[in-house]
Amino acid sequence: MKNEKLTALFETIKLPLRIIVLALIPFSVAYLTEMDYEWAGIVTSILIFLDKYLHELWAVQETKKGKNKKLIGIIPF
Repeated sequence: MKNEKLTALFETIKLPLRIIVLALIPFSVAYLTEMDYEWAGIVTSILIFLDKYLHELWAVQETKKGKNKKLIGIIPF
């Protein structure tokens, strides 16, 4: 019962954690170089798209091979 709750909690917070991790690099670069933050939001959305795309692509390839191993995408969780 406790393990199921922890698994459900992790699955719930996985997407927001991915977005935070993917946003750290562009927003850090914008902060350090004193650039406009607008481009950092665009880069973050591109990184999120790539992460989702790679996750789906690799999941389909692994399913075709008959493996249960999950390749996650850019962020390994």
